[in-house]
Amino acid sequence: MTISMEDITQSYDGKVVVDHFNLDIEDRKSYALVGPAGCGKTTILKIFMGQIRPTGGAVHRMGDYKYPTLQSGYVSQEGQLNEKKNAIWNVKKVYRRTSKEMVAEELHRFLPEERLTLPVSELTPGERKLVEIVRAFTIPADFLVMDEPFEGLSEESIRKVIAYIQEKQGSRSLLMASRTEDHLDFARIIHLK
Repeated sequence: MTISMEDITQSYDGKVVVDHFNLDIEDRKSYALVGPAGCGKTTILKIFMGQIRPTGGAVHRMGDYKYPTLQSGYVSQEGQLNEKKNAIWNVKKVYRRTSKEMVAEELHRFLPEERLTLPVSELTPGERKLVEIVRAFTIPADFLVMDEPFEGLSEESIRKVIAYIQEKQGSRSLLMASRTEDHLDFARIIHLK
């Protein structure tokens, strides 16, 4: 299946944030929107997921699909974790069919075992980002969307995350946003201004 973003335009209070953006997103492919803060990257991600209706243009699905709606695994810039709960709870909550043991095993790829049961509020921003990434890949999603997924991570963690993405992506599309091209060799880069 291909998802086509056709002639997407988005304005806020009369200011054009996205101007006639076009992109065809294919299964098994990774795409990175690269540009400075405020250039519309997050807006495009939210339009792609259906969280925002564009001012102009449309998002189309082309090809075979089984369901009328699509699900996304999403890593947001702001974070979506319940800070009072631990990492295991936050990941298991998005897909209750998975066991706590499986969730702990996935999280342990990035975090020491003793950090998994702390309230998320006690984790570093980088550790929270890693929990968000594992959470996004736990959801039985049709595609993956990641907004600044490497922000706040060490070089070692970034290498682990890239390997994790490549291992877990499967047939799903990945659309991500980043301010720089650093570490994005695995993705098709689309520059925004």
